[in-house]
Amino acid sequence: MVFTTIASGYTPRCALDETDGGEVRLAKIAKLIEECDWAIHDISRVETSDGDLPRFNMPLELGLHLGAKLFGNARQRRKRALILDADKHRYDKMLSDISGQDIEAHARRVNQMIARVRNWLSDGRSDSAAPPRGAAVLQRDYARFKVEIVPMLKALQLDKLNQLTHSDYMRAVRRWLQEESEDTK
Repeated sequence: MVFTTIASGYTPRCALDETDGGEVRLAKIAKLIEECDWAIHDISRVETSDGDLPRFNMPLELGLHLGAKLFGNARQRRKRALILDADKHRYDKMLSDISGQDIEAHARRVNQMIARVRNWLSDGRSDSAAPPRGAAVLQRDYARFKVEIVPMLKALQLDKLNQLTHSDYMRAVRRWLQEESEDTK
């Protein structure tokens, strides 16, 4: 999701952008929702592990976004959202109040996630803006990124890709995309 957003020319934002233990997480999320006109909410992320209770952070954040859209000022009412779930109607069992929303399913498949995010970002662009590269190209690029980033991370003495902090991951994606762009010139 982050790779596709950056590769499509947008800047993803999340509560992990800045780590400040003195800042209340919900206030930080609310501020991001207020500042951002577009939001992607993957409500499939409610799994449990070892009998624990499910995590409902994503549905809570979606609720804040929808509340801002319903009750906010004119700018807030123009907000756009991409709501993702693993299966098209799975949300009916846990969040039936959002029935009638256009939910996109990704079946927990990376290539489907890339296509859903890319297409949504493309649909929301202005008519004068160039479209982002197609889903198939982004899927290919993401597969290459996962392989080619390994030596780059090693050279920078960073952790493995799946162990990077959010900000290090975003920097790695931008750096790889920049080098990829330079290589194709």
